[in-house]
Amino acid sequence: MTLGHGMLGGITGKTPPRKKASGKTLPSAGGGRGHSANNGWLHTEIDRMREDKRPLWGDMKGADWHPHAMGEECDRKSILGMYGYRGDPISVKLSRIFDMGKAVEKIWQADFQRMGLLVMANRRRRTDGPPAINGELDAIIRHPYEAGRTILVEIKSINCSGFKTLPPLTLDPGMNYNNIMGSQGYIGTRIRGYMIQLQSYMMLFEQEEGMLLMDNKCNSEYNDYCIDYHPELVERNAARLTRLDEFRPRLIIPPCTCGGKHDGLCNYRTELDVPLADMKKIAGEVDIV
Repeated sequence: MTLGHGMLGGITGKTPPRKKASGKTLPSAGGGRGHSANNGWLHTEIDRMREDKRPLWGDMKGADWHPHAMGEECDRKSILGMYGYRGDPISVKLSRIFDMGKAVEKIWQADFQRMGLLVMANRRRRTDGPPAINGELDAIIRHPYEAGRTILVEIKSINCSGFKTLPPLTLDPGMNYNNIMGSQGYIGTRIRGYMIQLQSYMMLFEQEEGMLLMDNKCNSEYNDYCIDYHPELVERNAARLTRLDEFRPRLIIPPCTCGGKHDGLCNYRTELDVPLADMKKIAGEVDIV
């Protein structure tokens, strides 16, 4: 039996030919999301399903900080998030990238399980503080060659271009730490934040050894940076969050400490304290970048 491969041919001798669609057009696939009018129905439906319809401001967060706040370099951005600020809607593409990162995390957890190394995964723990920190780790694994030795693993995915600019990987935890904390540029800022986040989880779960696992989602290469616990780094960043806690009861937003490079609201009265009510009034009048 031969099959007709033409768009309108149908299966030879089995199904009738499809009729041409006359006068029909596809609905818009979503302006500004990287799709053209020539894309098919799947782009349209994915865009519709993933469209971020959340309001610019959500509910205020509770008292707890997430470990990623420990690694955030901007005071204003940190506390805006606690006040419920969401910023620009998340694009469909970025939404799918976030889910890809979660999938990479699940793959590693499954691999650790199959190797018989997984001690725990997705476990949550909270410290009363100050500051109160509440986070869910990716994994704790046991060392395959040394009984009783455990390692807390923070799993991050990265694209090919970013992977190429990662700091050198060594077998020396101290050198790995210095290489990461000395990294510059956009990737350097990101990986330093990841390091502080890893150290925060090590504090929460009382682990002396950690691993920052950077997975190249383009080709599955990875760098496994083994790192020792650095309490002074955690204490320094915890003190920063404790200081920011003082702004929250007064509904005040502190000055920007990133030079205005993260968000449009950082460029508004950058060096001054700003009442939350004032910031909400101008939030729709600035370019969110």
